[in-house]
Amino acid sequence: MYDVTKEKWGFLREHSKTKDINERDPDTGLHRTGLDEYLKVIFPQENWLQNKWFRYGTNKHIIPDFRNDNLKLIIEFDGILHFTKPDQIMKDDHNQKIYESYHYKVIRIPYFIQLTNDVVEKLFGVTLTEKLFNPDIPSLGAFGKNSPAYLCPAGLKRMARIYKQFPQQYKVNIKALKAVNNEYLTGVGLLEEEYNRLP
Repeated sequence: MYDVTKEKWGFLREHSKTKDINERDPDTGLHRTGLDEYLKVIFPQENWLQNKWFRYGTNKHIIPDFRNDNLKLIIEFDGILHFTKPDQIMKDDHNQKIYESYHYKVIRIPYFIQLTNDVVEKLFGVTLTEKLFNPDIPSLGAFGKNSPAYLCPAGLKRMARIYKQFPQQYKVNIKALKAVNNEYLTGVGLLEEEYNRLP
């Protein structure tokens, strides 16, 4: 098992100034860490524009979470609303096409994927010696209202597709959700069904 009081790295949040950064996760008791803190370790030489306008077209703009013009990289942290609201999912797809049309690589990090060393290597191509997020800690739970039970159909499909890329985190979270033994609050069966439909 794990002792959350000994964990340096917490559940990912958009940035360390988020008002709930000091709150503890209701399922595990683990604290939260802003994406800006992770980026300092992943890209120690780089500076990031945070929540700054990305201008395109004639007098149009979008506000990405993090942008680095030197790396031509945009990083979006997708909280639970990006999985519960169909209009937000459509907006994410639209914005991503705009960023890519300006030759930016877009990395989206959903709230249920944590920045373990393996995930950082897969997403950013960076190998770190410092141990980041503990891969044995589940990020979904019944009491934080962030489980598959709370997602819209498009969000559930999106979650399953993302978990196909990160099978280790899928296994840890499926195990934790099943341990709760409450399909109403976890929706674990719904996620498994969607996940197993994918090739």
